[in-house]
Amino acid sequence: MDKAENCKNHSKWKNHSNGKKEFQREKSYRKIFAVLTIVLLTLTFLSKSFYNYRLPVVMASLPKQGRLIFTVEGTSEFTYAHTESVYADIDGKIREILVDVGDEVKADQTLMRVELNGTGEMYDVRADKDGIISWVGVSKGIYVSSMQNTVLYEIAEKSEEWVCSLIISEEEFEHISMESVPVLELADRNESVEGEISSIFGYDSQNLQGYKVNITVRSADVSLAGERVKITIKEDGEQYDTLIPVAALCKDATGYYVLIVQKNNSVLGEGYKAHRMSVDLLGSDESYCAVRGLPTDELVIIASTGEIMDGSNVFYEGDGTR
Repeated sequence: MDKAENCKNHSKWKNHSNGKKEFQREKSYRKIFAVLTIVLLTLTFLSKSFYNYRLPVVMASLPKQGRLIFTVEGTSEFTYAHTESVYADIDGKIREILVDVGDEVKADQTLMRVELNGTGEMYDVRADKDGIISWVGVSKGIYVSSMQNTVLYEIAEKSEEWVCSLIISEEEFEHISMESVPVLELADRNESVEGEISSIFGYDSQNLQGYKVNITVRSADVSLAGERVKITIKEDGEQYDTLIPVAALCKDATGYYVLIVQKNNSVLGEGYKAHRMSVDLLGSDESYCAVRGLPTDELVIIASTGEIMDGSNVFYEGDGTR
């Protein structure tokens, strides 16, 4: 083989060797790039996960339309529907009390005996009509006077009607009417009875001011006098366009506001921030607040695992409401 042919073959071998090295070098670069990409993605994921792990987790809810429901509750005791107080019209000392609460008496029946002042004579206090003794206002041995309006006893008309009463505040009075429907639960019997509001009037005593709601129950099955009862009155308010959970409403020196969930993009990807939005409070019940100034498509924050404020980064996964 001549010299020219040898040079040509040597050149081919050299080019082939260089190409092979270039291919291997490119293959190595691709591997390094792939490894670096995986490491970078892993670090980004771990950084985002660690970042999110440190953020307060929030729950949010969309506003809704609806009515506020006002609830008034209290406990009371059933009494006879028609009662009359009997006052002392003599001066003297109670010597005998011949009846107890709940006794059924007849007209002209002797109920008490009083020793009159001055003469020492015995005076019989008699029932002026048939009825049931619902309350005894005196005890044996005390002095009574016609000048002091002393109540000797109360007598109830025997009927199938019973009354319980509830004292409510001025604010509660605004949401209660004669058409409101009370729910009455007998505390000792685990059962309910039907009743209706018979009267509402102003009430003023030494310890309490407000309004007295009288509720009448008609029952021929059993006497309810003395039975303890839990009273619940619920009344729907007006229709509102924007209702939010009570937990979503905040207040500071500048007024009422809510914190909404707002998307926030960063180097770690898409995230969320809490954004303050001022609102006007129109009304509230135990569960919801009616507000003005809040778009109905904004998610309001109702709970958080940590303290948050306007601009705070938060972690929000969504609850299917949006």
